[in-house]
Amino acid sequence: MAIIPPPLAPGDLVGIAAPAGFLPELERYHQGCSIIREMGFEIFEPEKRWPGYGYLADSDEMRLTELHRLWANPDIKAIITLRGGYGSLRILQHLDLTLPARYPKLFIGFSDITVLHNHLYHRTGLVCLHGPGLATLAISDQQSLERLYHCLRGDLLRTMREPVEIVRAGKPATGPLLGGNLSSLVTMLGTPWFPDLQGAVLLLEDINEPLYRLDRLLTQLHLSGSLNGVSGIILGRFCGDETDPLEQLRTEEFVWARVAELTHSQGMPIWGNFPVGHCRKNLTMPLGVVCTMNSAEANLHFLNNGHGRKR
Repeated sequence: MAIIPPPLAPGDLVGIAAPAGFLPELERYHQGCSIIREMGFEIFEPEKRWPGYGYLADSDEMRLTELHRLWANPDIKAIITLRGGYGSLRILQHLDLTLPARYPKLFIGFSDITVLHNHLYHRTGLVCLHGPGLATLAISDQQSLERLYHCLRGDLLRTMREPVEIVRAGKPATGPLLGGNLSSLVTMLGTPWFPDLQGAVLLLEDINEPLYRLDRLLTQLHLSGSLNGVSGIILGRFCGDETDPLEQLRTEEFVWARVAELTHSQGMPIWGNFPVGHCRKNLTMPLGVVCTMNSAEANLHFLNNGHGRKR
């Protein structure tokens, strides 16, 4: 059974972890902290800095130690990641899974953090929040900030009704919502930590990948057998907001067509253009919660398949 962490109360402490990339622009860090405070929460270690270790926020040992320390602190009620980039895969095998199991708390992020999200759910049942990281809060639109706030306060099972592209209607599909960033998910293939996607509703998004690389990533996911038995597929955004509109449309339609082609014999529902990804509109999604894709009504309905823990 999935474990849904307790919601935050006003004044609760939020820890900030950088398990992946380095952030040179400290202004984005402080802007993100201000937004968390405006939501009514407090920041643990508000003047925190990361030294940088090439393209990583810090060494593997220090990033892992930071994450363990935040999980083990009972005063910290949620952990939001600084940013994506790369680095989560490097610490995966040494992650102490007894800590999130003992102290379940909301864990928020996207992009490279997909690796940690799926690993935590697969090994512990912990529901994680796929949503804006601290460094992208300042550029997130109002709907994304409101959705994140409601999820932090416990309203993460609210039905989502968004204008989407129904690539293939299929029958209503039900399963745990898993996935996230396509590139990050594919890096887990062939490792002991790739999640079991059997029966899942698979969420995929990415950015700054040319068409041939998107084709290669999707084809590899298909040839690995990972798409066999998937209940449904939700495709988020695959371009940034700054991309030329015609190029955006070309990329999105290519991804929709390729996913439909690779899964033509399975007939599961496929939605496109869901407002999730590396854009201003990046709606928070509870990974691990069972959901139902209803193409007739174009809504995503979440079911309470988990249990909470007392504060």
